[in-house]
Amino acid sequence: MSLLSPLFLFALLGIALPIWLHRLQTNATEREKFSSIMFMEQSQRRIHIQRKLKYLILMALRILFLVLLVLAFTKPVFFVAPEGAVTEDTTHHIIVIDTSFSMREGDSFDQAIRLAEGLADDLGADDIASLYTASGSVETIGTATADPALIRGGLRDLEADYGRLDIGAMVSALDSLITSSQANFIIHFISDFQQSGQAMRFADMIPDVINGRPVSLSIHPVKAEDVPNWSVASVEITTVDSVRVGIKNNSAADQSAEKTLSLSINDIEQQSLTETFAAPADGISYLTFENVLFEEGDNRLDVSASPSDGLLEDDTRHTVFDNSPPAPVILLSSDLESLAVTYITTALETAPRGYEVELQNINDFDPRILQRYPWIVVDDIGAINDSLASELQSYVEAGGAILAAVGERALGQANIPVGEQTIGGGLTFSRTTSYNIQRVNSAHPVLDGSVGWNNLAISRVLPIEVDNTNNVLINLNDNIPFLIERNIGLGRFLLLNTDLNNTWSDLPVKPVFVSFIAEAARHLSNEELLVKEQTINSFLQLGQSGGASGQVYDPSGDSLLSLADTTQAQSIQLSETGYYRIVTLGRDILVAVNPDPRESDLSIMDAQALQNWETMVAGSTGNMELVNGVAVNLAEEEPVAIEIWRVLLILLAVIVISESSLGNRYLRFNIGTT
Repeated sequence: MSLLSPLFLFALLGIALPIWLHRLQTNATEREKFSSIMFMEQSQRRIHIQRKLKYLILMALRILFLVLLVLAFTKPVFFVAPEGAVTEDTTHHIIVIDTSFSMREGDSFDQAIRLAEGLADDLGADDIASLYTASGSVETIGTATADPALIRGGLRDLEADYGRLDIGAMVSALDSLITSSQANFIIHFISDFQQSGQAMRFADMIPDVINGRPVSLSIHPVKAEDVPNWSVASVEITTVDSVRVGIKNNSAADQSAEKTLSLSINDIEQQSLTETFAAPADGISYLTFENVLFEEGDNRLDVSASPSDGLLEDDTRHTVFDNSPPAPVILLSSDLESLAVTYITTALETAPRGYEVELQNINDFDPRILQRYPWIVVDDIGAINDSLASELQSYVEAGGAILAAVGERALGQANIPVGEQTIGGGLTFSRTTSYNIQRVNSAHPVLDGSVGWNNLAISRVLPIEVDNTNNVLINLNDNIPFLIERNIGLGRFLLLNTDLNNTWSDLPVKPVFVSFIAEAARHLSNEELLVKEQTINSFLQLGQSGGASGQVYDPSGDSLLSLADTTQAQSIQLSETGYYRIVTLGRDILVAVNPDPRESDLSIMDAQALQNWETMVAGSTGNMELVNGVAVNLAEEEPVAIEIWRVLLILLAVIVISESSLGNRYLRFNIGTT
């Protein structure tokens, strides 16, 4: 036993208090003069004895209460030897079962379970075993145990998933999981040993956590030869009414097969075509569906191939096609005929995504419609009055976004409306020489890949002062900010320190302006974060840079985020195949998730490579210290710590009740009759 806080033992001196108090309560013998007692009955001395007994028990309970209270604060811990305790003859069997997508082929996984059960039944008298699964990650199923029944119990509920196994990553994960064990190791790896799962460097497949301890690798393959496999590798919408499908031959030899492909859109089958596909080794053959009808918005495309082969799940591929009309965006301006409106409208309508610009006069604008739009554009932020600025502030704080430029209406103002950046002196700079771009944050999504900023001719800007709440994306000489981003609440405010009428700078007529507007639109609407077709176990990034994440629904329709989580940036791991749905301000988007295509290649590692792997693992401990030819164990398994302070608290409660009951009886006076 050990005490986590032994200094509390000094409080045991407090047991002197109940002893002292009880000493004061001792009944003193007092003699009083009385007349003849010949007519009185003799008292029984045992009544005094019972009273004395109650007195001692009450004092003992109070002392025990104090002792247990002190012990509870010291937090005593008992150390119990683990079930799988290590001795000189112990071998620790690390049983790792491949649960990746390829193990769903045929009876591969059933065979893996049978092999693991056999290993559990063959444990020696002093042996222990731990059970792990390996797919997209390594999971611990059971701690070290010498009981084969516990290993079998852990195997009972296992099943293959849709993840991809990287053997190098698996070995690295095992390194961190088994560091505490000091036994002699045998790592049993049960897998189909796909060639695609082999690490890029063979050295990455050698455990380095052993630290000189004996280790060996035992390979348990569930298949002895390659299995041919066809999969739906790609679905491409080539035109608005045609779909091109790629069927891949996942084998090391040329193959041909007759397949029937069925195209379903939003769970309704539209077409079915039968064709004989011929493809070289690891090659793709194509088929095109014509006259396909899509609904408006995101469409769920499911292409299935039949007859199915051994790996059923890769015979269907999920795809999302966005057939939405150009996305609407509000452009607020005080002059709807200005050049700024023309430049902005042209750039948005020619962007790859395509936007439908809705012109709104600032003076007649109804802010109640703001919630319909994920982001808006303001051509001159200085034209915003105080009332509209307050509405726009609330809009951004709730998760909206604004792209704004400055202009003539901003002259003479002390602050930028909404963004609240200070304008030094309220005057523009005016120089005979142009300003130059000094720094561009090309890592930011708005500026990633854009070129041509250094070719701008800038003659006029506002002397905007920024603090650490602002992110300056482009700087001019004299450290003057040219492009500023600020997170406000859950939304974003992006400010361009120039007018868009081609008077302060020539940015609106430069090619970089079109790419900038397109990327700013993608960034402010969070569209750059939502890749609509992803592989299993990848991560969906939501609401970065201050945007709200919204609610996320998995393929079963279950929500994945709490109400509080929907207002924060989120990173969601896509752990199921099918369609995830993301709902947030102004958006309702689908993301299709498919198995990793590398798992569809069922070609296995060369037998010689597997043999070399076993040999290299065994040889990695050749430099360990030996005594009489036997490896020295460094330590035993760590004992299991059991804290008992909670039990002491329960006993304290029982003692308090007992002391209270006994104390009431002890202090009660019995009044008799005469």
